[in-house]
Amino acid sequence: MAEEEQVLGVVAQYIKDLSFENINPISQIATSNDQPNIDVQLKVNTNKTKQKDVYSVELITEITTKVKNTTLFVMQLNYCGEFLIKGFDEELMNPILYIECPRLLFPFARSIISNAVNEGGFPPLFLAPVDFAGLYQQQMEAKNQVKQ
Repeated sequence: MAEEEQVLGVVAQYIKDLSFENINPISQIATSNDQPNIDVQLKVNTNKTKQKDVYSVELITEITTKVKNTTLFVMQLNYCGEFLIKGFDEELMNPILYIECPRLLFPFARSIISNAVNEGGFPPLFLAPVDFAGLYQQQMEAKNQVKQ
């Protein structure tokens, strides 16, 4: 019996939800020399779709930006991709879904975030590259602690 060919491909990618709340326009605090505090939270959700070998991966980004105690803006982006994944051993599926798929989605989400922040009246926000392997490890450790 021949081994099944390994396939990892993007079927579709799209914005599921995008929210930008400009709470205090930069013009109101333009005299401040303080650097903003930018809090970026990332989360990855995955689901099997109804289609054979197709999985949905959602990269959820929540950003809160403050100067001192004044919130400038809050942004949330849920960016999704649907991936055709077949021919991989079961123990590789979680790393593929939680590391490789978000890694493929991230540059597009990063661009959307930068453009939305800029269109919201602020300088573009360029997120640093993300260590999705480290993020995956943290999520696995958190799940193991909950089980104990």
